Amino acid sequence: MDYRMVNCMNASFTGLHVSLRAHLLACPHQLVGLIPYFRLLGLLTLTLILTACQPAQESPLRIASNTWPGYEPLYLARNLGHFDNTQVNLVEMTSASEVIHALRNHTIEGAALTLDEVLTVMEDGYDLKVILVMDFSNGGDVLLSKPDISSLAELKGKNIAVEYTAVGAILLNGALQAANLSAEDVNIIACSFDEHQFCYLHADAVVTFEPNRTSILALGANQLFDSSQIPGRIIDVLAVHTKTLESHPRALNQLISGYFKAIDYFNQQPLAAAELMKDRMRLTPSAILASYEGLHLPSLAENIDLLRGESSKLEEIATDLSSFMRQRKLLSHEVSVKAIGTDQFTLKVSP
Repeated sequence: MDYRMVNCMNASFTGLHVSLRAHLLACPHQLVGLIPYFRLLGLLTLTLILTACQPAQESPLRIASNTWPGYEPLYLARNLGHFDNTQVNLVEMTSASEVIHALRNHTIEGAALTLDEVLTVMEDGYDLKVILVMDFSNGGDVLLSKPDISSLAELKGKNIAVEYTAVGAILLNGALQAANLSAEDVNIIACSFDEHQFCYLHADAVVTFEPNRTSILALGANQLFDSSQIPGRIIDVLAVHTKTLESHPRALNQLISGYFKAIDYFNQQPLAAAELMKDRMRLTPSAILASYEGLHLPSLAENIDLLRGESSKLEEIATDLSSFMRQRKLLSHEVSVKAIGTDQFTLKVSP
């Protein structure tokens, strides 16, 4: 018998008193047999180490909006494949009120809203951060009247339907000032966004915006005033709960990068972009392109300029808007807008 086998047998009988190391030294041929198992154990250990070193998987980033041309590049980015629902889940809602409700309840991480709507949510103690300036209304918000009213002065004593928001108040205030009228000279009727067409039929005039603007004009309405006459006052932004900056950084990068790719596509191929937008917006491609004539969509460079610095240009705009809202009793108390925006995601987008 081979002396190695004898030694191995002896070692096995006294195995309770011999360490594993001694056993393997006595039986080197068994050590060779165990090498594949050691390799497997090493691979498993390495896999566990590498997995532990990887960042935690983010849940999908939920961003909500209602229908508005300025928000549509988000959906265009999704249609173009710049992100999908495993990264960014765009939640479509019927009204800004529904979007705000979801934001308050934390059922979404962020939302496309007017800046005044963001301030309204912040007033209640919610910590929000603006990561993108989506558009400035430059004619997209309008005051439309019945066909028999052809001037702002003729609105005196008439019924005007308007949403109880800062946007509605800003536009109506501008229109009344242009006609040397005050709020006391007209009858103001509250009207939600999804009822603008109904309100137009039952009032003398309505403050509205796309896509309702196009539909109401088709009924024969006269456009008496629009936001191009009060430039820079009405602004749409993308805001998120501040904690989302840390919980979903990769998805936010994907979202902002995809948004500007969609903007580039829209600028380079407007007709093709409008074809992709028409089903969601329920407008013809030509009507969609016409709706953008009343909007200014800030470029990447403009966004960085608006959001950069401790006292950013966006902060200045928000400060003025907050003061206006308090004067009109749309805010009950002062809202801190210090560092309301951040450029940390726009700065990462390749120009």
